[in-house]
Amino acid sequence: MKKMLLLISSLFFAFSFADEFVEDGTTTIGGYGEMHYDMEANDGDGKLDFHRFIFYIKHQFNSEWSMMSEIEIEHNMVYSDGDGGYLAMEQAHLNYWNGSWGWKGGVLLVPAGITNEYHEPPTFMSVERPEYNKYVIPTTWFDNGFAFYGNLNGIDWNFTMTGDLDGDAIAKGIRSARMKGVYSKTSSWVKTLQLSYSGFDGVKLGGSVTMNDAPVSADHVNGGEAIGVTLTEFNATYSKNNLYGRLEYGMIDYTNNLHDLDGSGDGIADYEVESTSGYYLDLGYNISELVGTPGDFFVWTRTSSYNKDDNDDATEISLFGVKYKPADNISLKFELGDKDGSDIMRMGLGYMF
Repeated sequence: MKKMLLLISSLFFAFSFADEFVEDGTTTIGGYGEMHYDMEANDGDGKLDFHRFIFYIKHQFNSEWSMMSEIEIEHNMVYSDGDGGYLAMEQAHLNYWNGSWGWKGGVLLVPAGITNEYHEPPTFMSVERPEYNKYVIPTTWFDNGFAFYGNLNGIDWNFTMTGDLDGDAIAKGIRSARMKGVYSKTSSWVKTLQLSYSGFDGVKLGGSVTMNDAPVSADHVNGGEAIGVTLTEFNATYSKNNLYGRLEYGMIDYTNNLHDLDGSGDGIADYEVESTSGYYLDLGYNISELVGTPGDFFVWTRTSSYNKDDNDDATEISLFGVKYKPADNISLKFELGDKDGSDIMRMGLGYMF
């Protein structure tokens, strides 16, 4: 016990917090977490879940080279039998930055959309991440790979190459096709080009294109040909004068995406999925000055629609909520809404540091 206390004390004094000035040879820690209470889950009995706890470590070797890592635990614990919980290394990469361009290598987040890279609870309005970012952009999407990034004439650019998607698993949607760095294959590489511009006061515009020929097994119903995946998304955020707005739209086009899901094994495709698409639009207003509260107090609304399969009807979601930030990087949330005729009522808390 004394050795454990000594180790913990040593770590505490060795690290400096992430929001302090980082000097050469400095190690910093950070992280985020969120708990959700879904009052309509479990037939109205409610579901209380500490969804995520993330621990972040960064080391600055010198003014140009650094290392960043992020480890996530979901749902409190990971059981030995694999039933429940989740443990993953979502980032672990070396980073080089010379002031105008940079390079990364290791476990990387795919730079598609906003939320996949910036998914900490205080950075978005809703209790849960936008559902669009689950089925269209499979947040959190990470894999082993390399990235080059920089700024050119006020435009931020990023070109990232990561391991392939799993073509066999795409039958369940792109979210199931993420390899997450586990024995990643690179027959085609997932290639993402991202551009963004924030030259207008209070406005940020962005978009990305992600492409991959996802390999499949030789006995796949499409004859073993790779499944082509092209994900295109556009986004815009406005934040000024107490007003807030965010729009994201994304579409996935597939080729050779044939499926034999009836288990017949007859080698005949049951159907073909050609596309997936969706969007969400958030509008909010910071009423903290009107009601005299410290921090930020947003009243917001969302409209959203997405389809996982172009053969199915779209899922429609509408939400209305409040997000209170009593201090920077702390958020308390409540929302009501409707998802295809089913009621939504959630509460949540989140933090980042």
